[in-house]
Formats: sequence, structure tokens, C-alpha cells
Amino acid sequence: MTLKYLIGVDAGGTHSTAIAYDMAGKELGRAEGGPGQINADYEGGINNIAAVVNELLDKIDGDCMRVLAGIAGLSVVGNAPEVAATISSRINNLPTRAITDSLLALYSGLEGDDGALVIAGTGSVYNGLQDGHLIAVGGYGNILGDEGSGYAIARAAMQSALLSWDKREENGLIPMFTELLKVETMGDCPAKFYRMNNSEVAGMAVHVAKLADAGDKDAAQVISEQAHLLARDILIGLDRYEDPKPMKIALTGSVLANNATMRGLIEDEVKSKYPEATFSVSNGENARGVIFDKSKDYRYFTNHEDR
Repeated sequence: MTLKYLIGVDAGGTHSTAIAYDMAGKELGRAEGGPGQINADYEGGINNIAAVVNELLDKIDGDCMRVLAGIAGLSVVGNAPEVAATISSRINNLPTRAITDSLLALYSGLEGDDGALVIAGTGSVYNGLQDGHLIAVGGYGNILGDEGSGYAIARAAMQSALLSWDKREENGLIPMFTELLKVETMGDCPAKFYRMNNSEVAGMAVHVAKLADAGDKDAAQVISEQAHLLARDILIGLDRYEDPKPMKIALTGSVLANNATMRGLIEDEVKSKYPEATFSVSNGENARGVIFDKSKDYRYFTNHEDR
């Protein structure tokens, strides 16, 4: 009997991961490649997605039934059917579906159930799913949103330290930042901060969390405020569900996976309004979303007019 399998692709801003699963959900193989974020580089992203899929197709002796690609930047580019057809044209015309990377994570984190997936890493977003309908809250980037993200935590900590510096007050965040950024005074930090990319800024959040866990009140205040903002977004999402509301909430991303204090603050605030809410930490591969995708809207390339 010919082996039948599925391929899920998690195409992000730094790399793309494709994983093949048999029809029972067992992993058969994986491939890693370049970034798949198509709003930054459409052709390059499509080519990288196709390359990791083709690597798996060459490795596995069987029939691939469908390919689900969760793509960063798809919501900006739009026209998911054309994106899917373009990918299909480069992977032997296999049935292909293109969705946002956050929706792929939602499918994986909830394992096909209704509920919500809250992502807080470099950025943050709430995605809920009820009866096939997607509810999104936040996800507006580091300037307009990303509450509770690593970037937001580091930015808020920097603002706290700078305010205390201006007042010439003590603040445990001041020596933390001057040491991290290798400067003599807090006044030298903004210039370095503005030269950092988003992931570098977000990387400083772990130091804020450690300082908070060690008992520093200023760092703890930052963590508490950011937890409140992310809990607020979760409550907005839950409020938007129709009754009966699904109460399964999966948490993922480096901030939520690694910061038990912040998770506890968020859970307590959400449960004060929705005591039936249940939380779990999802550390699975987002590509697993292909196993749980119930959509029949898979496209394949035929010719340019049909894309």
C-alpha cells in the first residue's frame, strides 16, 4: 500500500520549517530553509517555501495528499488563493492551502478544537476560533500594539528606567540596562536602543523577568502591567465569542512559555471574569496544524488565469 502523508509548513520571518506527517499524525521527516515572510520578499519567500516542501517530497516515498502553508506576511499581501496556487505550481501541482502563520499556530495549539491561542514572543496576538470563524485581537506590531510581548516588556522597562534616571531616583532597571548595553550612564541607552532590531530589543525581556523574580519592584511593575494588557486582550477576545463560549486557551511564544509569573498574573485576571477558562502551554510544532485543518479549500496550479 502506498504511503499517504501531509505536509505542514511554518514560514516565518527568519526561517521556514516543513514537516511531513502520516495520516495518523506521526512525523515522517522535516526540512529547514530560508525565510518565508512574503510581504518582505514575495518571490524569495515563495521560493523558500517551495524548496523545503520539495526537499521532503524527494525524501519520502509516498503520495503527499495536501500541503498547508502558514505564512508570515500573508495578511499584508492578501489573495491567499493565488499564493497557494503559486506555491502549488512549484511543488508538482499538489493541493495547497495558504493561511497566516498565526492561524497555523492556532490549529496546532488547539488541536482542532474551538478556543484561543495567545502568542507572546517578539510580538503578540490573540487568535480565537469558534465554529470556523476567526477572532483576532491585537497583533498590530511593536509601534501600535504587541502588548505583553518581549518587545513591549523591554520597551516599558526602558521607559521606566529613563523616567527614574531623569528624576535621579533609584531603579533596578538602570544598572541592568547600562550593563546589557555596555554604556556608562542611562542617558546613553536610547541611542543604542534605537539601533537595535525588534528581536534584539525583545531579547532583553528575559533580563527584566529575572530581575522581577529576584524581587526588584520596578521590574515587577513592568511585568505586572504587561500581563494586565495581555489579559485585557484575552478578555476582549472571549467577550466577542457567541454563547456558549469556548474556554480553551493555549499559550505559546517565548514570553509565555518561559515566564510562570506572567502566566499566573494573566490567568488570574482572566479567571476573575471567566472562571471556567482553562489554560495550557503549547510548545508543539506549528506545522502540526495540517493534521487538524478541516478546510476543503485547497488550491492547485493549472494555469495563470485560474490562479
